[in-house]
Amino acid sequence: MSGFTLIELIVIIAVLGIIATALTPAIVQRIMDTRIDTTREEERSLYEAMIGRSDQPGNFGFVGDLGRLPTSFTELVQSTGMPVYTTATQGNVGMGWRGPYVNVGNSAADYLTDAWGRAYTGASTGQVHSAGPDGTAGNSDDIVYPPSAPVITGRVIVTVKTMQGNKIVVDPSGYSVALYYSNSGVQATLTDAASTFVFDNVPMGLHRIQVIKISNGAIQAQETITSQGKGVTTTVEEWF
Repeated sequence: MSGFTLIELIVIIAVLGIIATALTPAIVQRIMDTRIDTTREEERSLYEAMIGRSDQPGNFGFVGDLGRLPTSFTELVQSTGMPVYTTATQGNVGMGWRGPYVNVGNSAADYLTDAWGRAYTGASTGQVHSAGPDGTAGNSDDIVYPPSAPVITGRVIVTVKTMQGNKIVVDPSGYSVALYYSNSGVQATLTDAASTFVFDNVPMGLHRIQVIKISNGAIQAQETITSQGKGVTTTVEEWF
């Protein structure tokens, strides 16, 4: 069987070139789409590591433990001197770093970079940014999750009620309310000594509240509550 002639080889090469030229844009676009999808998925994982997952009640991620957003994404996998997680707190409410909070990619540093090897930004806002395919931040091909920066704090309003004889007394005088929360992983306290008992800018997560008799410091009632953040008001009734 004879081989190809020179003309036949030239024709075959030309046809292959045409096919390659036709397929190249589709291949490039497919690679681009895969990188975009990978970046979006990583961004979502980073976001959930910061503030928890909506399908897991009580999971508030890094913010729930530390009471703040991370200053950088590195804090999601390295404690960098942050207090170690402990339940030696009021009501055994856990506080402190108990990461790693994220496990994305094939290497220890993969979570830091998007599918083009560029660093994610935006940790301190709770909004994960990638400069996208063109590598230039601030234009239309940026990849951002979530679309709007999350609000990680909310308001807590506590109403104190007690029975005096056969009468319900609302917010009786002589009592204060204390709210214990995580401030960068360390227990801190907010106190309101006059009704209505209102606490603003309370980070999402579990917190302990106590109703205290001012005259002698005795605890009249206490409870662990959940603040959802998102600018939402959490209302609590405490009876004694």
